[in-house]
Amino acid sequence: MICPCRSEILRGAIFLAILLVIIKSSAYSQGTYVPLNHWVHDYLERLETRQIIRGVMNGTRPLSRPEVARYLVHVQKHEDQLSKVEQQQLNYLIIEFREEFAAAGGQSTSRQTRIQQLRHSKIGRKIIPSIVYQNNRNLLSWSEAPFCINFDPILYYGRSYLNADSQEATVKNFQRSSGFRAWGNFTDYLSYFVDVRDTKEWGANEYKLGNYTLPRLGFVRAANPDHIYHDETVAYLKLGFHPVHLTYGKFSNFWGPGRTGSLILSDYATSYDQLKLEFIFNRFRFTSIYAFLIDYREQEQDALQGKKYLAAHRLEFLPWRWLVIGLSETVMFKGRSFEPAYLNPVMFFRSAEHYLGSPDNMLMGIDFKLVAIKNFKFYGELLIDDITTTKLGTDWYGNKLGYQVGAFWVDPFRINNTDVRIEYTRIRPYVYSHKNALSYKHYDSLLGHAIGPNADQLYLELNCQLSKWANLRLFAEFWRHGENFADRNVGGDINLPHRFGDNVNATFLDGIVEQRNACGFQFSYEVFRDFYLRLNYEWANATNVIVKIDQRGNSPSHQFAFSIGLNY
Repeated sequence: MICPCRSEILRGAIFLAILLVIIKSSAYSQGTYVPLNHWVHDYLERLETRQIIRGVMNGTRPLSRPEVARYLVHVQKHEDQLSKVEQQQLNYLIIEFREEFAAAGGQSTSRQTRIQQLRHSKIGRKIIPSIVYQNNRNLLSWSEAPFCINFDPILYYGRSYLNADSQEATVKNFQRSSGFRAWGNFTDYLSYFVDVRDTKEWGANEYKLGNYTLPRLGFVRAANPDHIYHDETVAYLKLGFHPVHLTYGKFSNFWGPGRTGSLILSDYATSYDQLKLEFIFNRFRFTSIYAFLIDYREQEQDALQGKKYLAAHRLEFLPWRWLVIGLSETVMFKGRSFEPAYLNPVMFFRSAEHYLGSPDNMLMGIDFKLVAIKNFKFYGELLIDDITTTKLGTDWYGNKLGYQVGAFWVDPFRINNTDVRIEYTRIRPYVYSHKNALSYKHYDSLLGHAIGPNADQLYLELNCQLSKWANLRLFAEFWRHGENFADRNVGGDINLPHRFGDNVNATFLDGIVEQRNACGFQFSYEVFRDFYLRLNYEWANATNVIVKIDQRGNSPSHQFAFSIGLNY
């Protein structure tokens, strides 16, 4: 028997599906999403900042493959303005998105990838079976219109060495992952995506036994203190009829222009189940999601975790081709799995939450990116968790605000294939917390920016694309956080909202001020499609952090890491 609340959700989903079928006459193949960590997002940002393409609405991610392909078609029209490295990247992407690129009117390239060169070589023709990389992109593929499937394995091995003053010896840690990725189309209007990966971590650490979670992860299990296991699956079905798209499955979203994270909806937490509705037309992009989250409680044995729910919608629009504005709103609730007011995609959630008695955790945000000057982009985001306008400019605890500003400079001093970024994020005390035990988390990781409340971060980055295959990134980070005292709440813990008796004035960075300054580099080399070798080094100095039980101090450290991964 299906409970009434779930049956209402099911009926709503069926209604939307029927609506999409009704408008089938304007349908077109809509394709799967591009993974959030794909480098094509950085490529589009760079070329938009150079004004080779204009008005890229990429503040609502993930983007679909056809969307990316349409931007690439515009890039191809201005190929003569690209550097040699950018042309190499474009040729690669034309092959990577060949079906969607052709459908968008792009011209195919005669250049060959490294996989093609290997397959067509004398040795390759002898030892590589014909079914392997037959489309010169995926390890295995099969297509009989309109159905197609693309399959790639996922393999990863990494090791790191941490030398810190707080450790008696160098700490060695290892990680190994395996899995697969399969995606394609069932019909011209229905696509699918599955990404499954299992991971084992081990090393010098002694892991806590049982079932629990760790930052950025969901379920973690340690059967013995030597290692842990965790897994992650992204899987969804996507139905699309221009200009409406409906997606159901488990994946992540990123809303905003920031590099280090978004204030309102980031990909810091693990993925989550959701029903997602999109309307994309000309200069407008509207997104609405109804998500199912884990209200995490620590428990050693296998047991069903509690549930909480997130409704969110976002409008991104392009008033001028040099300015993109985004308006976002989210509300988190629990105690019922279905709330008609929040399932309504065009409802103003603040008003609906007041109508219901103001029991839920609601956030609003506005962001922008400005590309009015060639090679320069300015962007920012404002988060409003709660606000009392008559007390603006004071330390009133109820003004729970956060903001982020950044600047992106492409080809500084006419140095091709480089870019520089500076980004500052500041979040006031008590942001993301809530009196009804509705902290803004999925499992035990923030859905917003990872620095959390009563904290700020300055981030600097220099990126050098040495070739299509080689990249060098230099970075520096300065982070501060006001941690709660043992006997006084200053708004530094997302799990501890303002309580009766706490100071009504919440001074920014009040409490035990923890600091972390870090700098380092990452060098990556792509041997062939999505097969990467990476080297990382980071120097960090953490001040006033816990180095031993009930003891705080400084913890300078050096960390070196090496990894090799396929489709990872």
